[in-house]
Amino acid sequence: MHATARVAMAMALNSALVCTTMGCGDDGSGDGTTSTTGGTSGTAADSSGRATTAPTGMDSASSSSTGSVDPDSTSGDSTGEPEVPEGTFWVYVAGGGVVSTWSMEPSTGALTFERELDVGAAVGPMAVDPQHRALYLGVMGGQERAEAHAIDPSTAELSPLGSVDLGFNPVYLHIDQSGGHLLSSTFGGDELVVFPLGADGGLGGPESQRLGTPQEPHSIITDTTNGWVLVPHRTPDVIGQYAFDASTGMVTANAVPQVASMPGAGPRHIVMHPDGDHAYVSDEFSDSVSTYAFDTATGQLTLQSTVSTLPGDFPGDDNTCADVHITPDGRFVYVSNRGHDSLAMFAVDPATGDLTDLGQVPTEPRPREFEVSPRGRYVYAAGQDSGMVASYSVDDTTGVLTPGPVYEVGADPRWVIAIELPLRE
Repeated sequence: MHATARVAMAMALNSALVCTTMGCGDDGSGDGTTSTTGGTSGTAADSSGRATTAPTGMDSASSSSTGSVDPDSTSGDSTGEPEVPEGTFWVYVAGGGVVSTWSMEPSTGALTFERELDVGAAVGPMAVDPQHRALYLGVMGGQERAEAHAIDPSTAELSPLGSVDLGFNPVYLHIDQSGGHLLSSTFGGDELVVFPLGADGGLGGPESQRLGTPQEPHSIITDTTNGWVLVPHRTPDVIGQYAFDASTGMVTANAVPQVASMPGAGPRHIVMHPDGDHAYVSDEFSDSVSTYAFDTATGQLTLQSTVSTLPGDFPGDDNTCADVHITPDGRFVYVSNRGHDSLAMFAVDPATGDLTDLGQVPTEPRPREFEVSPRGRYVYAAGQDSGMVASYSVDDTTGVLTPGPVYEVGADPRWVIAIELPLRE
C-alpha cells in the first residue's frame, strides 16, 4: 500500500473547478464558476520512510476577505458561540484489507500518514461511537464480521476490542446516540441486526435483534432523539421507519412503517440535519438528493423536495449517487456523484430545510464515500477507482468546495471517517 501524497494539479488544469448546473459538460469542466486556489506542498519523509505532503494553500478559504473564522483551527467560530478548546484531528481510510490512520493539520487540512492496520480481509463500512472510544469496521469478502478497535485518545492508534459474526456482508454500520448499540444492514440478505456494546465500546456479545426487511436496505441511522431508526431501501423506493428502544437495543416497526420516495429514486444514504427536523437522502438511481421533514414525536418522514445532483447536460444514465453529508452547523449538504465523478454542493434554507444547488466540484473517479471534518471546514473524498483521497476546503460563507491536495491511500478505498480527540464538551 502506498501512502505518498500528491497535490491535485490535474484539478487545477480544468477550466472550471466548480461547475454550475448550466455550464458543466460531460468531462466535468465548462463555463461555471472558476477557482484557481490550490495547495502547494513541501515533501518530507516520516519515520516509516513514507513521503508526506504538507500543503500551504489549503486554508485559503478561511483567510478570504469575508473574515470568516476557520473553526477547525481556532477556539471560536463565526456564530458567536463560546470558544471551544481545540483537540487533535484524525482521518481513517478503509481500503482493501487495511485501515490507514492519518493526522490532520487543523489550520490547513493537510493529512500526514501515521500507520496502518492490517485487517486481513476487505473492509467496507466504518463507524465511530459518539464518545470516540472505538472505531468499528465491517469486514467483507466471506469474513462477514464487525470488529471494534479502541481509539487511543492521544495518538488515535487502534487496538482490538472484540468482534462479532454478522452473517452477511455489511453495507453500513451505525452506532446509536447512546453509544450502547451497533446497527448494521445488508441489501444482499435484506436484514438489519443490532449488537450491544460494552462499557468500553467493545463487541463480543450475542445480537440483540435480527430483523428481515424489504429489499435492499442500505444505510441505517438513529435520529437525533435516539428514539427512531431510519433505513433507506433502494429497490422498493422506500425508507423504513422503526421505533428504537435504547435500553434494550430493540427496533419495532413504526405505526407508519415506511415512507415512499420518488419512483425509481433508489434511496441509498441518509443524514439528519442537526436540528432533528429534516433528513437528506441521496437517491442512487435518479441522480438527486431529497429533503424530508421529520416529526420527532411520531418518527414520520415526509418527502418535501428533490434536487438534481448533476448539471443539466450530463446524461443521468452515466451516473449514480452514493454518499451524503451535512456540515456540523447544518448550513451545507454534499452528495457524491459516481460517473460524473464530482461532489454536488447545496446550501440549506434555514427556514424550510430545502436545498439550493451550488454546482459540482470534480473529484477522484468513483467517489463512493466521503467525510466532512469534525468542525466542518474540510471534506475528504475517496476515489474507489483511483486509490486516492481528494481534499477540499469549505468556504465558510458560500459552502463552495476548493480542491486541495490528493493523497494516495492504496487500492479500493471504500470509507473515510474523521474525528477530533479529545471530544469537545
